Amino acid sequence: MWISLPCGTPDALSRTERQHWERELSRAEHQSRQARDTGNDPHLAAALLTRGAALNRLGRSREALDALLESVAYLGHDPYTQACAWREAACAHLNLANDAEAQEYLALALRLARDASHLTLQLDLLDDLAALHAALGDVHAACDTLRASLHLRRQHAQPGLTRTLVRLTLTELDLPPPERPTEALTGHARELAALAPHDPLGGESWAALAHAHLHLDDPHAALHAAAQAGPLLRASGQTRAALRVMADHARAHLRLGQPDQARHLLEAALCDPAAPTHPQEHAALHLAASELYEQLGEYARALRHHHQYHQLDRDERRTHQRERTRAAQARVALDVTRHETRLHRQRNDELEALVQARTQELRRSQRAVIDLLASAAEFRDAPLGPHTRWVGDATTAVALHLGCAPAHAEELGLAARLHDVGKIGIPDAILLKAGPLTPQERETIASHTRLGSQLLTQPGAADGGPLLRLAAQIALSHHECWDGSGYPQALRGTDIPLGGRIVRVVDTFDALVSARPYKPAWTDAEALSHLRQHAGTLFDPACVQALGDLHARGGLPARDGA
Repeated sequence: MWISLPCGTPDALSRTERQHWERELSRAEHQSRQARDTGNDPHLAAALLTRGAALNRLGRSREALDALLESVAYLGHDPYTQACAWREAACAHLNLANDAEAQEYLALALRLARDASHLTLQLDLLDDLAALHAALGDVHAACDTLRASLHLRRQHAQPGLTRTLVRLTLTELDLPPPERPTEALTGHARELAALAPHDPLGGESWAALAHAHLHLDDPHAALHAAAQAGPLLRASGQTRAALRVMADHARAHLRLGQPDQARHLLEAALCDPAAPTHPQEHAALHLAASELYEQLGEYARALRHHHQYHQLDRDERRTHQRERTRAAQARVALDVTRHETRLHRQRNDELEALVQARTQELRRSQRAVIDLLASAAEFRDAPLGPHTRWVGDATTAVALHLGCAPAHAEELGLAARLHDVGKIGIPDAILLKAGPLTPQERETIASHTRLGSQLLTQPGAADGGPLLRLAAQIALSHHECWDGSGYPQALRGTDIPLGGRIVRVVDTFDALVSARPYKPAWTDAEALSHLRQHAGTLFDPACVQALGDLHARGGLPARDGA
């Protein structure tokens, strides 16, 4: 195959290019470490992309694939950069003989390049797709794709025309002889001859030109082009391409009746220490030598070179087949892993749904317990029936206004309904007394805070989870005062739990605007004035302000009988 992979392979690199990519790899690895340490995702994405490209070109495609797929996760929504990353990933798959994945990634990269409206990248990706078609043996599709790319490059004066022309020429030469477009190939040869002396791809252009002229039966032109290509390719460190063109150079001499020059070239090429490291080119040299010695009548030597050619070709095919088998096995293993992942995800979803259902059931049970306990307290204090429900709803509203998360605000509201649960332990004679209370009776009433906390934290109640613990905290602290004059612990300021501070305000407001056996109901304005008057002493100023704001805009829950 005469088309090089779009991302290159290590044996296609010149010495200078290899050194360049080794430096790029070292720099990218350093930058990726720095980006991870600082948490800089954009820099990490760029470093991983560079690292993947460098690893690809240095022949470490498996590592490249890992780096490139990780880079995609950090790239954000830049379609151009994402297209570049997927293109590199496709090249890695192609180098690993994962043809299906390479085709999938190239198609994705092409869609992203179109989204980015980047014509140059779209055309480069068309060339890549052509290389993939050729690798899969679909030479006709490869030719069609390269012709489309070449047409668009001419039409829009896009760079890369020479490289596409070289690839198209070599791909058309891979067509069966009756299907080769001789007229088009002649035109390509003329254009390459004009471009080669002035193009940076001069060595590759001359090599393609030599190959084309041999097929067009013009050995003089092929000899000239091969003589130009060899030194240029070696000077740029492209040993593999230089070995490849030597076979065409020798065939040109042979067709011109110059077997001694052909023999000299082939013996020198076969003795090159680099030849055995490039099996395809090594095999091509043995095939050319077989043709030479057959023409010279040295059939034993011809047979020996032909045997070497078949041995190398067979080994190369076996190596390729092993790579494809490993790739197929890896794809099967990946499919199994994906299937197992889907099953695990499905099972996890089912378990998550079950946990959610059980959690909802537990919350309903907790609500039922709270309702039951709150109802027990209300039953003992009949005139206060709606009081605990309103305090709970108002606590939720104030907590939300203060910036609490909705879930936490709801929990505070539920827990607040149990703020007076300790009154269950207060004798009726004191709890329902119509007249003034004696100091001893007031002390008894005050004990409902500790009684409530003890009731909600006794053995067995602790299993009720964080909601009952929060309710115990509110029951204990809802009579503490901002200035430390409250009870039972004389806490002050923010040492008082937030739930206790909120309930202190809403509980007082509701008590003031409600009629009691010992007092008439106050107006809302009178109750709010009282709260504001004692904000900073009895009450948390922020909670008083929140209640006032909610009252002003009608954000408090409706009160039964209001």
